[in-house]
Amino acid sequence: MKALFLTLFLLLNSTLTLAAEGRDRLESFLANLKTMEATFVQTIKSPKKEELERSEGQIWLTRPNQFRLTYQAPYEQLIVADGVKVWLYDKDLEQVTVKPQSDSLGSSPASLLAGAKPLDEEFRVEELGLHEGFEWINLYPRAPDAAFDYIRVAMDGELLRAIEMVDGFGQQTRLYFDQITLNKGIGNSRYKFAPPAGVDVIGE
Repeated sequence: MKALFLTLFLLLNSTLTLAAEGRDRLESFLANLKTMEATFVQTIKSPKKEELERSEGQIWLTRPNQFRLTYQAPYEQLIVADGVKVWLYDKDLEQVTVKPQSDSLGSSPASLLAGAKPLDEEFRVEELGLHEGFEWINLYPRAPDAAFDYIRVAMDGELLRAIEMVDGFGQQTRLYFDQITLNKGIGNSRYKFAPPAGVDVIGE
């Protein structure tokens, strides 16, 4: 019985240690992050975990406040944040929506990655421990008017591997990152956008 108790205690203590490391690893990742390039798969699931949509693309970001997401399949879309404005270009609709960046991001996943504020300033942090082979952390926005309930982040060792947003209806939007390159120079032209000729521009 003593041996069993000791084993259970050691396993519990190990789990708690790993959980505590999740927050530390996320904070270390963000503190050292200057630029990031990656491919991603984005899935949207219903509250019942049914997959509603799957898309693929690439992301580039430079801290602070610049990022570019290109969706290549199944539909071509582009999101560009240049530090002042956020541009959303839907090629099929031939439409561009533009908004002030300060009004668009809030305590969002994009703000978490591309922003520069301390983690505790924008989120309340909850450790979840190991799941799906990753260390998961929940981030609850401190802003009362956030458009989502919480963000869930997956740490793969020292690397951020996935980020998931859960809204008030329980719908989950997850980006899983692959082919990740960190802190390599990215030209500022990557974050410039000019609406193509002939498209409708909304918000400008």
